[in-house]
Amino acid sequence: MASLPRPQSMGDSFILIDGAKVDALPQYIYREEVSPECDALYRRTELESLVEISPWLVKAEFDGPISRKCFVDWMHDGVAIAVTSEVGFDALLEHFRSLLIAHTTTGEDAIFRFYDPEILRSLLSAGESTDDVRRLLGPCSSVAIQDRGNGRWEYFQNDVHPTTHLTASFVIREEHLVAMEQGAERTALRNLEAHTATYFPHLLSNGEDEQESDSSMVARLIKAANGKELRSTRDIALFINTIGWLGADAFEDVEVSNLWRSGSAQPGKAIAQVAEYAERKSMEGLNHG
Repeated sequence: MASLPRPQSMGDSFILIDGAKVDALPQYIYREEVSPECDALYRRTELESLVEISPWLVKAEFDGPISRKCFVDWMHDGVAIAVTSEVGFDALLEHFRSLLIAHTTTGEDAIFRFYDPEILRSLLSAGESTDDVRRLLGPCSSVAIQDRGNGRWEYFQNDVHPTTHLTASFVIREEHLVAMEQGAERTALRNLEAHTATYFPHLLSNGEDEQESDSSMVARLIKAANGKELRSTRDIALFINTIGWLGADAFEDVEVSNLWRSGSAQPGKAIAQVAEYAERKSMEGLNHG
């Protein structure tokens, strides 16, 4: 169940929102908050051309309207991180901007999506070195990350002395790549769970541990899709659509089997054709039912 963050740390409250997950994010911010202190992280950086999908930092109360929008209305989308800090807005903004471009171990620049809640959770949960945690958290007293499935909060305290003086680029090492990949996988799983629950709830379990059962069912569907070389979230969603419309034995349907076999050299294209046919057949069945 959705709830609002309740950190124990001292300092002002801020919300870091992933603009790539919310269309027209600035409009929501200025509509929900009165004269908000906020800014896009990409503004006045080398990423300014991408400002339309920029993350935003907003100084706001955790029981206020934009917080409720992020952590209640949009809980299942996993759009935001709750932050406390004793430094001012400008210092915190500059800290987050300093993390936007990281370096790989080979010295190449890379856009660092630390502001994605699942990615940051993975980085902070992966037994990071003190230096890495200090660089990530900087002047933050704490960050709180919500589980987009059940709404529970995980709190990460800055046990080292918060500082704004660390400006060296974050170096993405192998363990960071693993943690970031795990975070991306969790995001994909949550998106597919939400897709299935919205459009094909009959595929999900109504057992006692509903969340665990739902996750297990979607995980099985993902595994089945992977077995057909369907890897992207889009292709897996189309596979789930096919099963949702025609049932577990969908690929035993003669037309589905023919479409899949004729296009299996390009699985992404084939599943799009299969899903289109499955929807059409399902609708015809309803119309004649």
